[in-house]
Amino acid sequence: MKTTLLSLGLLAVAVIGPSPLLAAPAAAPAAAPVPAAARANAPDPAVEIKHLAQLFRAGDLAGLAQGLTPRRQWEQARLAYEMQRNKPTSEAERARFAEKLQQFTAPDAVDQMMAKLEPEMARARPQAAGMLLMGMGALSVAVNSSDTQLTDAQREALRSALPGIQRWVNSTDFFSTASLRHALTVLTDAARRTGITDIDQLKALPLEGVLEQASPMLAAAKEAVRTYGVDLDAIADSLRVDVLERGADTARVRTTITVFGAPVWAEHDLVLIDGHWYGKGVHVDLDEVAGL
Repeated sequence: MKTTLLSLGLLAVAVIGPSPLLAAPAAAPAAAPVPAAARANAPDPAVEIKHLAQLFRAGDLAGLAQGLTPRRQWEQARLAYEMQRNKPTSEAERARFAEKLQQFTAPDAVDQMMAKLEPEMARARPQAAGMLLMGMGALSVAVNSSDTQLTDAQREALRSALPGIQRWVNSTDFFSTASLRHALTVLTDAARRTGITDIDQLKALPLEGVLEQASPMLAAAKEAVRTYGVDLDAIADSLRVDVLERGADTARVRTTITVFGAPVWAEHDLVLIDGHWYGKGVHVDLDEVAGL
């Protein structure tokens, strides 16, 4: 559940490149027994989840990443980062980083990307109506069929959102070259505003500094998505969290957001780790936080 919020945040650092700087643990560390004092002083899970939404709304990528990650796992990630960034950088790595960065920051970056994407869009446009019709048909089947893997609650949530999704699909030109150019322009401008121009500059930053430097990309990603009629900030603002059950170190909550004018909800099992609440079986993959 928390990982979903992080997914967009990690998009903000995609410009750094594909080679992982961090080797995050393959699975979340096992939760140690929670002391009685920690249980007694544990925060309200609803307040913690809403705080994550506020960090996302504010574009605080460093705060969001830390809020999504159990403290011990975050420290492991920081240690792995420090070990990796202190290794010498080969000329091949330097060249690969520069090439990847230029794809987003070169003066003609948008023109170069549009030159690759426009022919593909032109080929796909004649099939767009059929593709969207098939997509809406699949959603209708998921809502009305008991053979899908959706729970009854998920099916009902999807049913409530379906009319709004239909209106959005019918009113949005997903193959508009003007919209794509605007979205790419927003993203490339943000990549330039990070101020990162070479790999050595990036390696001079601690992990939190990398995320702070990349924060403009999160704001740009939200604006790019808004180009296609989806306001992620408004969705975050609409978040409501109801605590359904709460034990000593476990809890169950229902989150509700408004999507296309309809409430969409889901239930999540939480576990108390180091005095904070996380999704049961939490695993935040930080491999792409920085690719040096």
